[in-house]
Amino acid sequence: MADQSGIHEKTFSPISDERIDALQQLTVFFKSCPDRKQALEDILRLCSDENKTLRIKAINALETVFPELPDEEKEEVWNSLLGLIGTEDPEVWKAVALFLIFIFSYMPEKKDAWDCLLRLAGDENRHIREHAVEALILLLPSATDREKVWDDFIALAGSRYEEIRELASDAFILIYPYLKDREKVWESLLKLVENGDNYVRERAGDIMARVFHQLADQKKAMKDVENLTTKQMDYTARRALGVLREDYPELSEAENPAEELYKLAVKKAPYARWKVSDTAEKDQVSSSEKRKEGEAEN
Repeated sequence: MADQSGIHEKTFSPISDERIDALQQLTVFFKSCPDRKQALEDILRLCSDENKTLRIKAINALETVFPELPDEEKEEVWNSLLGLIGTEDPEVWKAVALFLIFIFSYMPEKKDAWDCLLRLAGDENRHIREHAVEALILLLPSATDREKVWDDFIALAGSRYEEIRELASDAFILIYPYLKDREKVWESLLKLVENGDNYVRERAGDIMARVFHQLADQKKAMKDVENLTTKQMDYTARRALGVLREDYPELSEAENPAEELYKLAVKKAPYARWKVSDTAEKDQVSSSEKRKEGEAEN
């Protein structure tokens, strides 16, 4: 190979084409480099180059050299790429995400690698925390400890950051099919439905509806559902109250408006038919009037 010291110097060249050429040589001749540690450091530094094209090329180049690295250096590469996870450039982020997926299977301590991303999910930088959770979701097929994955995403659904709660709860549907303990799934979702925000509660409720008939203790599950409807107003109930309050003022005066709403359900069907019929008649009248106006103009 060419003189490694000369290639190393070219990685600092003010000319981007020379830095790209140096990267290509480091990638091709990495196995035969006299100082592989220096070669790796040069490639990692180019992953943060000011030139976006070079950054992406350097990240992609790591796929070639990574399998050759000892475990200690693999962890160094992983940590270095985590430093780029908050990038706002979508192309660079795509390259980082794809590389993280690629190298995850090679990581000697997958739990530690997973937990690194998990910690970043609480970062103050919005891009870092969002990309960290997105990376965790992309790594789901490679994660072997499904129980831990579920527990981690349940915890993320309780994050103080709204976008993290939404990303985590959206992922429930991807995780729960792999869990054998349906009772655990039910109980953990039950807590979110009782305490989570509207979005999380809806996503949790979706999964609860799917696993309800797979539960061994159907009586308890039914009681849980009954408790949810009597102890608190869910999102749907509040929406219904907003629509019906004008026609049924007693809902506003009730001590437990949600309970009164459920009692009102018996009367709701004729109410809905009347509303639909009334709207349809108004639409017909409006259409008839418009048609007559059009004929008069002609």
